[in-house]
Amino acid sequence: MLLILTSDQDLTTDFLITELIKRKLPYFRVNSEDLASADIKFLIGEEKVRRHLTVGPRSLDLGDVGSVWYRRAVQPAPISALSPSQRVFISGELRHLAMGLVLNPEVIWVNPVDKVSVAEHKIYQLQVARKFGLHVPRTLVSKDLEEIRSFVSDNSHGTICKPIFHGLFVDGNSRYSIYTRRVFSDSFDLDSISVCPVLLQEEVPRAADVRVTIIGTECFVVDIKGEEELVDWRDPEISVSYAPSQIDTVTHLACKNMLNDLGLVYGAFDFVRTPDGDLVFLEVNPTGEWAWLEDRLGLPMRDAFIKLLFE
Repeated sequence: MLLILTSDQDLTTDFLITELIKRKLPYFRVNSEDLASADIKFLIGEEKVRRHLTVGPRSLDLGDVGSVWYRRAVQPAPISALSPSQRVFISGELRHLAMGLVLNPEVIWVNPVDKVSVAEHKIYQLQVARKFGLHVPRTLVSKDLEEIRSFVSDNSHGTICKPIFHGLFVDGNSRYSIYTRRVFSDSFDLDSISVCPVLLQEEVPRAADVRVTIIGTECFVVDIKGEEELVDWRDPEISVSYAPSQIDTVTHLACKNMLNDLGLVYGAFDFVRTPDGDLVFLEVNPTGEWAWLEDRLGLPMRDAFIKLLFE
């Protein structure tokens, strides 16, 4: 049995489930939003341990789970009838209960929760990538205005600014994505950097962006090209094209070694391919999206995931 931990708006999970249904493979999906109304039971006695989860009409004995797809972090939806402080407390209780219930190092995890929490740190990723020989761009994280302006002026091809974490900005009921953007020396003043350090990198001349998706033993490489001034291909306002591509064996091995070092079996790597053909590492996402690449290009990525999760 495959256990899927995700949220109710996860189209990538929907995409995989359509194939699981087609192949009649067993799965149990748990959306964070459903945890507040779920029936969760845990019993440990002298001779047995019982871990049981019921969501709506569906029930699961967690002893039957052979693999877990950790698509998204477990974040229970707040219960509106409670006070703000009660919501925070109950959400924390539900999150730790759910994770304590499903954690089992003896089954397959894609990817293990503890490894994901470490691998998500971009600053750490850069250090690991460099250790395994990947080319990383000059990077500065600072609140020092003079240092920031000096760094920007030293970058002959320009400077970009990106979020240190995930780039999701929540304002009440509204959510916004913060994309990588080009910045200049006069983009910063003392007020703009006084609250939080900014992450800056030298802008790398690009012939293409490259997404390298490693799923177990399988590797899928896609070149992403767009407008001449492309900075962040994820921006929905930008038109881009996708084409199957390749990476050299040295880079492939470095990516595999990096995943092994991070304790991951799946990773979505982002590179820039320079006009000279060099690959510059940007980051790796341990829970990154991939379904749109199979949908657009026909890459057998669901096959690779099913092989990893069921074999």
